[in-house]
Amino acid sequence: MKNYFFAAIAASSLLFSCKKNDKTSCDNTVAALAGNYKITKVTLAGQDITQQAFFDVCLKDDVFQLKADKTLTYDDAGTLCNPPADGTGTWDVVSGRITVTHTGGGDDFDGTVVNKCNSFEVSESFGGQTLVTTFTKQ
Repeated sequence: MKNYFFAAIAASSLLFSCKKNDKTSCDNTVAALAGNYKITKVTLAGQDITQQAFFDVCLKDDVFQLKADKTLTYDDAGTLCNPPADGTGTWDVVSGRITVTHTGGGDDFDGTVVNKCNSFEVSESFGGQTLVTTFTKQ
């Protein structure tokens, strides 16, 4: 009887001591960055230009869907632009740089990426200054 008791204690301690590893990866990889994002901040040479970047209200609620298969969709969500600005393209992350290529319209970019788990920042040169765009996960 004692053997069964100790075996039950040992088994239950193993079951309850194991924790699921649910740590989110914050690496600069396609797998870690895949998800839905909105642009939430834009700075140029350290100055916040978010309001000027979103001169058209319809751009504030648009969603970038970065898919694990390295394709992307750009959804003109919420307040629609006229004409609507939906789009598709491809994206990739290699050696700390993200490259986005739109099919048809849209701005392509290639910049240094910093993954902050719930958001990521892309830094790129713009007119001799550093433009930093913050994408926040939705």
